[in-house]
Amino acid sequence: MLLVGELMRQEIATVRPDTPVRRVVEVMTDTGVEGVLVVDGRGRVIGSVGDEQLLAGLYARRNRPWWWQLSGDDEAAGTDERLFTLTAAEVMLRRVVTVDPVASATSAIRLFDEYAVNVIPVVERGTLVGAVFRGDLIKRLLLPHPFGRPAET
Repeated sequence: MLLVGELMRQEIATVRPDTPVRRVVEVMTDTGVEGVLVVDGRGRVIGSVGDEQLLAGLYARRNRPWWWQLSGDDEAAGTDERLFTLTAAEVMLRRVVTVDPVASATSAIRLFDEYAVNVIPVVERGTLVGAVFRGDLIKRLLLPHPFGRPAET
């Protein structure tokens, strides 16, 4: 049986709630991850920011109230730039679902499906020890199979 501890990333990207979105994007790019965990001052995971939250934040900023559109208010100009003035806390997904490293990979799959998250923090005795990303789980489960591989001769 495959365990979460065998799948998790131990080196994970974290940010504080007051981290500007611009820095969140930099951290995601620098570490090559599709999401970061948001931790409070005591090291507890309070949310996550992934590409879905960034896109939702951008979309929310682009939807100007109708009266701005009619009046041509310049305050709405530069919306893309204002996205970067938001903080991690303002765009993060607040749904935090944790898993123990000795849980089965099957239970992690259920959590991804049940809670519609892309990253699950791995917590052992209250301490963050890693994270499992949906993408990593999919790769791990599909790569051992010959799907898409050339036949051996």
